[in-house]
Amino acid sequence: MKLHRKSVLSYFRGTGARAPDREGILLKKGTRNPSYQRRWFILRGNLLYYLEHQGDRTPLGLILLDSCRVEPRDSTTEPYAFVILASEEGGRSYKLAAEKKVDFDGWLQALVWAGWSQLWELLQPLQEQYQRVCQEAGVEPQAPPQEDRFLGLPCSPAPSGFQELHQRFGEEIQALARSRATRRQVDLMEFG
Repeated sequence: MKLHRKSVLSYFRGTGARAPDREGILLKKGTRNPSYQRRWFILRGNLLYYLEHQGDRTPLGLILLDSCRVEPRDSTTEPYAFVILASEEGGRSYKLAAEKKVDFDGWLQALVWAGWSQLWELLQPLQEQYQRVCQEAGVEPQAPPQEDRFLGLPCSPAPSGFQELHQRFGEEIQALARSRATRRQVDLMEFG
């Protein structure tokens, strides 16, 4: 997604009073420079900014975490490394590493949650619509998925993104609507 630099900077500077969801040093492997560079990272919602130094007022870059996967890398030479992968084909990947295990664990959890937090905000209206359609159709809604105790996220198979989540709910809502329409037709024939 192409972002307008001016609006991103104004948003970055305008949120200075609000505490970030997480911030700290991570090592970033660039696309042009294959060695790790120390960068100061700031996570706010689903936006991950990186700066050259902690006090800088202008970020070097921004990683939009929507529809991204965060995966630890299994490497003996890079013990606390992970990658942020864009879900779209041909999307950019970001190779990052923490200097300590505690930072690695904290960043992984924060980044995974950041990508999902946006989906959870969108989930509430879908759940309300689902409840309403179930009630109108006279059908008992199915129980929500169980949560992973570590991250508080749905157990697998988790949807790969909002589109898949929306499609799952949409298909179930359409099936319930068809069921309701069929019931109405039967009722009309019986009483008609």
